[in-house]
Amino acid sequence: MARILVTNDDGIYSRGLRAAVEAVRELGDVYVVAPLTQKSATGRAMTLHRPLRAKLVSVPGARMAYGLSGTPTDCVIFAVARFGNFDVAISGINLGENLSTEITVSGTTSAAIEAATHGMPGVAVSLEVEWKKTLGEGEGVDFSVAAGFLRRVVGEVLEHGLPEGVDLLNLNVPSSATGETPIEITRLARRRYAPTVEERIDPKGNPYYWIVGRLLEEFEPGTDAYALKVERKVSLTPLNIDMSVRNEETLRRLREIFENGSR
Repeated sequence: MARILVTNDDGIYSRGLRAAVEAVRELGDVYVVAPLTQKSATGRAMTLHRPLRAKLVSVPGARMAYGLSGTPTDCVIFAVARFGNFDVAISGINLGENLSTEITVSGTTSAAIEAATHGMPGVAVSLEVEWKKTLGEGEGVDFSVAAGFLRRVVGEVLEHGLPEGVDLLNLNVPSSATGETPIEITRLARRRYAPTVEERIDPKGNPYYWIVGRLLEEFEPGTDAYALKVERKVSLTPLNIDMSVRNEETLRRLREIFENGSR
């Protein structure tokens, strides 16, 4: 029987996580370790300067479930320490898409990246929703289509594994998707947001600051953002955690500059 880990960054009480568990419960024994509270945009943050607290939580379909007072990365580390390695690690279903190279900010994709560092295939899955719903628990959100695509992808991973050179998959499902919506194999867009800092003044006259971001609307064909936002397709992006540059001409030039001291 396959061993499946499910985590997220929206918190263990998110309906998206519970939809993910329901989607894959017939594929193996499901274990859940997820943050007790909302941990979006925590990236690969790890808790090193305070203890973690774990709480047993009832999650239908899970063999065992813990809510952890840490980040999504902490949850994967805790799960491996507690239960050993898994055949696949799922992160999601996230409230809101996770696209472009900015996925390193996302707790959802970072949990799948952490799983990959332990040698486990990772699948991050996100559903496009209205912005105002991204920080809730998913009330009123229909996860059924995203759950169907997740079940399909995880089934393939369990049966065939990931192709050579692929450590994890980033799955994004548009809000308009049906079961017949095509899957597009994509690469990461360069960026999704143009971030800046907005200054405001509190009632005592002191300045405070919000990081805000303007959503970009133009994307290159073949990217995850183009597939989801323009073509309205399901985007599936294969990722490798080795971010090294492998272009031989580039490496040769760098050796000339830094090893031989010439330009």
